[in-house]
Amino acid sequence: MAVTIALAMVACRGTPPAESQGGPVARRMAIVGLDAADWSRADPLIAAGALPTFARLKSHGRTGVLVATPPLISPIIWTSIATGMQPEDHGVLDFMTDLKDGRQVPVGSAQRLTPAIWNLFSDQGRRVAVVGWWATWPAESIRGTVVSDAVAPQLLRTRAPVAGGLVSPAAAEAGVNALLVRPAQLRYEDLAGYGSITREEYDRAQRALTTDEPGVFYKDRLAHLAAVVAGTRTYANVAVDLWTRDRADLLAVYLEGIDTVSHLFIREGERGAAAIGAAYRDADQLISDLARASPPDALIVVVSDHGFHSASAGIVEDPADLSGPATAWHRPYGLVAVATAGALTGRDVAASRSVTAGDAGTVTPLDIAPTILHAANLPVSSDLAGRVVTAILPADAAAREPKRTPPAPYRPPPAPAVGGEARDAWARLQALGYVAGARTSLARRHLGESYFRRGKLEAAVRELNGLLDTQPNDVAAQLWLAKSLAGLGRTHEALAVYDRAMQAGGAADALVDAVDLALGARAPDRAQRFIQSAAAKPGAGAAVAVARGAIAEAAGQRPTAERQYRAALVVDPGSFDALARLLGVLALSGRAPELIPILGRAVARMPDSARHQALLGEAQLSAKDYRASESSFTRALQLAPDGDAVRISLARVHVMQQQPEKALAVLAATKPSVDRSVLLGAIYSASGDWNTAASHLQSALDGGRVTPDVLNGLGYSRLKLGQRQQAAELFSRSLSMKPGQPEIRKLLGDLRQDAPRAAR
Repeated sequence: MAVTIALAMVACRGTPPAESQGGPVARRMAIVGLDAADWSRADPLIAAGALPTFARLKSHGRTGVLVATPPLISPIIWTSIATGMQPEDHGVLDFMTDLKDGRQVPVGSAQRLTPAIWNLFSDQGRRVAVVGWWATWPAESIRGTVVSDAVAPQLLRTRAPVAGGLVSPAAAEAGVNALLVRPAQLRYEDLAGYGSITREEYDRAQRALTTDEPGVFYKDRLAHLAAVVAGTRTYANVAVDLWTRDRADLLAVYLEGIDTVSHLFIREGERGAAAIGAAYRDADQLISDLARASPPDALIVVVSDHGFHSASAGIVEDPADLSGPATAWHRPYGLVAVATAGALTGRDVAASRSVTAGDAGTVTPLDIAPTILHAANLPVSSDLAGRVVTAILPADAAAREPKRTPPAPYRPPPAPAVGGEARDAWARLQALGYVAGARTSLARRHLGESYFRRGKLEAAVRELNGLLDTQPNDVAAQLWLAKSLAGLGRTHEALAVYDRAMQAGGAADALVDAVDLALGARAPDRAQRFIQSAAAKPGAGAAVAVARGAIAEAAGQRPTAERQYRAALVVDPGSFDALARLLGVLALSGRAPELIPILGRAVARMPDSARHQALLGEAQLSAKDYRASESSFTRALQLAPDGDAVRISLARVHVMQQQPEKALAVLAATKPSVDRSVLLGAIYSASGDWNTAASHLQSALDGGRVTPDVLNGLGYSRLKLGQRQQAAELFSRSLSMKPGQPEIRKLLGDLRQDAPRAAR
């Protein structure tokens, strides 16, 4: 009712004029953060007509894929989105933070070391409203209103909160309280909208809602759902109220519903699909309400931190993620969409103030803050790691050059007193699978993983060793440490860490990598000892068979390796390690097509696994079934849009089908690499563009691809360009590597015979 009245008041007042703030006319902006929102889930709902506002975002706005670098931990990524800074710079590294006395509190604004966009807007005299954003408790004092992320968790308590700082300024708390929706207020019909439930289930959830013990509360998933729905409605009510009444220049509102509902119900078939669909409809409604309450040229920015795998992606506490069973479900591919409020509501907007509809490509979490600042005609701090993504901005903003300024000084608010918040937070995180029983934050492990993934290996080793000093049996930290040490060439140390990880219960996760590293170090005896150690461990059967296959393959015993990889598939038919290695062995003898039926069955069980789709495509390419391989690679790219290796394979398929234009279009979207250069060299050679071909092949050679094929291709390009001496040198190098090339030997002989004549 409050939302309806507020919207009606705005409609009666009419659209307010935009205000000039030193130069271009300022525009209002609303950022809607949706945890785990994913185009792969939204698109079918859009097609079914269930998300009309998302449909207009796609047809009238700029949309793209947000690609996040793991660890895919919500407080880390949402703080990167808000600050434009890397995790080690902004300081928010986990759900919880350790205190010096050994206790913990939920991570909050006191841990954030850099200003967020709302601080920067406020410092420039702009009014802001922040609602429910991660790590905003205690609420900071800024020009506007902050409704912290601790408001919704307070709804779960039956007693008064033990700490303040929920809302800033404190005078706004009464207005926020008037808009609260409490879980126990939800009727049977409210929860039935999230999937079929019985009256008995509803009554049981209501009884759970009255308990004062969070550990009991979260054991009832419908009670948990009720809390999420109540929190969503509360934050939506408050956001629309502040946006219409407070007239902020910037609104940042966060909803966690899609993520939590997905975690709770992803495996429940139709019931799960209904619950997740309802969470998306909640988001759709909020975006619509905000757009209708906005002037036509206001920007509505929708962004998620990551996506969410489907139940058919083959996720079973995926050890490859190394971050725990909950985050294994997080896809690194979220969404981003930008449109004007007018475009979403059918109102006219001047062309220069409009957003051109289309695909914006990929965006990172670090790009959001600088893009928002630039769109608001505010300076962008020189220390922000991201870029201004002009592709998602209106023409007037895209045409301006970003103004870079030195970083603004910032001091976090003081840390709050410790109360019951830690207990409640732990119960909630355990219910979702984010933490186990150990009462410690995982900040250093997450930071170590982040450093590793970005190539900062020395820093990763430092953080992970620091963690293991206090938690020596943290298997995930040991695995990241071993990878980091191996990347630094400290093989002996890495093998020792793998040994410790296996003794600490990580045999299934550590074995194959440990054996590969030992074999690379020419220590087959060490590899055998790893296998002996793991053989008796529960759950390590498939890994043991793969490791034995790796040892056999390294010894040149391909039949034995093949038998071991097939044995691993008996234990785990979906084992990607076993399938990939078996494909490699079979390909060496031209038998790769034999694996197509096995891969087909694996893909049928896991149709949303990008890597299995890509592996099937490689087998089909080997069988020269180009149409089938094109379909498999295309599906893999839909699931993993930043899969450059898959994109190069797809381009290779187009080359084999004599479709160079299609191949070039695919390669245009890939980052520079040696494989890309080789393929481009082949394409331009086939078309007789010898200058371009030589340029790409030379790049491949300079990048370390010194093979007879590259040398010959570059040599032939040089020959066609009249560079005979260079061609002769390249052919000579090729023959020194592979003497049995009669055609190349003849070319070289002809060049040498012609050389004296050319000299005369």
